[in-house]
Amino acid sequence: MIGEFYALAAAFCWSVAAVFYKKGIGAGAIPAVLIRTFFAMLFLLVLYLLLRGGHFDFTLMGFAFLNLGGLLRLILGGAAYMKGLENISVSRFIPILFTFPLLTILLSRLILQEEIHPGVVGGTVLIVAGVWILSGGHNSGGEKNIKLGVSMAVLAAFLYAFSIVATKTGLKDVDPFQSALISMPVPLVLLYLGYSMNHGAGTIFKFRKEAYILLGLGGIAGMGFGSYFFFVSITMIGAAKATSLAAITPFLSSMMALMTLKEKINSSLVLGTAATVAGILVIL
Repeated sequence: MIGEFYALAAAFCWSVAAVFYKKGIGAGAIPAVLIRTFFAMLFLLVLYLLLRGGHFDFTLMGFAFLNLGGLLRLILGGAAYMKGLENISVSRFIPILFTFPLLTILLSRLILQEEIHPGVVGGTVLIVAGVWILSGGHNSGGEKNIKLGVSMAVLAAFLYAFSIVATKTGLKDVDPFQSALISMPVPLVLLYLGYSMNHGAGTIFKFRKEAYILLGLGGIAGMGFGSYFFFVSITMIGAAKATSLAAITPFLSSMMALMTLKEKINSSLVLGTAATVAGILVIL
């Protein structure tokens, strides 16, 4: 049950991170991705050096696949994630985002040759129903643009699914601790260069102090601890099962949003979340 425990621990960390991101999102989607990734990478690097010194042991192939996963997850997926949170509430965004376990299960079967059982059909129906309910719900908690927010959540789900498949391939040659760390630098540098070309190299340093604190804490919780726990889980129980268990995140995020962000939990959000989570549980 250790692998399952790590998957659930990752879900808890991601839920905590979502609350921090929502509070610090005023910096903008791309700056938020840069800030959270930098602090997560810095935290993991310091921790790694303290625990293991400067010794790294990974293959070029493992490095390539981990950075491909990081590119899909951190840059493209991260930008869609933050853009979605800018426009809709945490309690609507997270359940839609977490349809990515279904996509991951399908890709794991097709690409990684992991086992898949018939429950995926029933789970698909429930998940699609949940997304439909969430997308058509009433505006919750001062949301800006529901259609755009939902579209970004769906896009992020696809990117996350492909990222997990690439990451699982890289984990064959690299241990989870190193994997969480080395998957960040290349995507972070590429994103910073692209952002600097459009906004100036020093722009990223001109936001409010609170934004750095909130996004940094979110990055440490979600991309630091959360990524490590999830990578361990993938190596122990496989990408499909680890991703499915982590689907408890929507429930945790909604409860945390209710308590800390004062978001309104209406019947559409409850029913949509229930259907989405139930669908993934059926797939298990």
